[in-house]
Amino acid sequence: MTVAEAVALGAVDNEIYARTFFPNTFRQASPAFQKEVWRDLDSPSVRYSNQRLFRGGGKTTIARVNTSKRIAYGVSKTVLYVGASEGAAARSGAWLRNNVERNKLWAGAFALSPGRKWTDIEFEVWHDTLKTNIWCLFVGITGNIRGINFDDYRPDYIVLDDILTDENCATVEQRTKISDLVHGALKKSLAPVVDDPNAKMSMLVTPQHREDVSTVAIDDPTWKTIEVGCWTPETMGESVDKQVSVWPERYPTEDLRAEKRAAIKINKLSVFSREMELKLTSPELAAFRMDWLRYYQEPFIPNATNVLAIDPTPPPSDAQLAKGMVGSDWEVIQVWGRKGDNYYLQERRSSRGETPDWTIANVFEMALKFRVMTIVVESVAYQRTLKWLIEKEMSRRRLYFSVVPFVGGNKYARIRSVFASQSPFGHVFVKPDDTPFISQFETYPSSDHDDELDCGSIALSALINPYAAGGEDTEGAAVETLKLVRGAP
Repeated sequence: MTVAEAVALGAVDNEIYARTFFPNTFRQASPAFQKEVWRDLDSPSVRYSNQRLFRGGGKTTIARVNTSKRIAYGVSKTVLYVGASEGAAARSGAWLRNNVERNKLWAGAFALSPGRKWTDIEFEVWHDTLKTNIWCLFVGITGNIRGINFDDYRPDYIVLDDILTDENCATVEQRTKISDLVHGALKKSLAPVVDDPNAKMSMLVTPQHREDVSTVAIDDPTWKTIEVGCWTPETMGESVDKQVSVWPERYPTEDLRAEKRAAIKINKLSVFSREMELKLTSPELAAFRMDWLRYYQEPFIPNATNVLAIDPTPPPSDAQLAKGMVGSDWEVIQVWGRKGDNYYLQERRSSRGETPDWTIANVFEMALKFRVMTIVVESVAYQRTLKWLIEKEMSRRRLYFSVVPFVGGNKYARIRSVFASQSPFGHVFVKPDDTPFISQFETYPSSDHDDELDCGSIALSALINPYAAGGEDTEGAAVETLKLVRGAP
């Protein structure tokens, strides 16, 4: 490929542009998600781009190379590059200056050279092909970034590169200050559409708090938001042993899994979840504390009294299928065992978009494996139908278990009361790989889903108080009768 061809193709293909002119920067295979990132950064229809990427997802590299491209093709006249601090921004300024001075292929192909002013935080690039200078200013988010104007031009490209830190998101006042600055003064500093239809403001960050500037932007219709965590979207909600890296060339799946397991072991899952999975928690608002959970490594706990609970989801209707709603909720099956004063999550399984056949098959497999005392199913709506399906299958197989209908009442109150009555005293045990449960335990009630906790609270209710678990529908069943019965007529 000739340089002229690379210039022509690079205008429409960021991969060609980046790998041709910055081969030392783009040494590894690019992940699929970066195509979506580049698309929004290039699209003239996206004026405000909110890119929420996991730590190490290439935010700064993308921000730098995208800035270089707008300079190279003359898209921008005035660039405002904002970092978490002036030092962080200056490092990106030095990277760009170094490429103008030393990257002969890139600078030569686009006829770029140093202008009159040439410092790390403020300089101009002379574009000889266009016979114009392009101003670049690099500042920290807390610096003086209001009213910027070079040669009567307001910034036509404002890039916010990883501006969020633990420090500037630590308090309400700091979060509000950053948010007001970005959504107020900085947005107003961008060149108006009538002057430059290609003017753009790009925010590439790893979110730090539920009230930070990028999270606020999600609900702002003027911003286009994309979110990319470290796991593929299909495996994001799975247990750690099933999760797959979204960028395996840089972050091998097994390495990421090991990192997450280590975070769980030292009670730092919230940090991993925030930095790598984009799951934001508020410890001060959480119902439970992570150090309440205990962990065990054995495959299962023998000689325990076991209960199986189901948190089902009804099969999607035709209308839901037409809207692509399959898989919106998780169906969860759990077996919990009691031994002494302790409660153990023996095994959990979950899936989305499955038919009742999946539920029935897994219920019987797990019930036989752990010789459960009883199967507990809520007695409302679809759950009542599921109870009937299980009993019908028992009749077909001639293999019977006690199936207890569960009247749960207020779900939030039940989850809190059940786990708060046992976990603070070290009585609730899970395996380190039970990450969907652990994640919900840590973030509840702020978690996006509560199906794992809901299912667990049903099982524990039956183990803690078998009579109360069945409510009025137990029909006087005593705990002694809640046993596996083989070959009953």
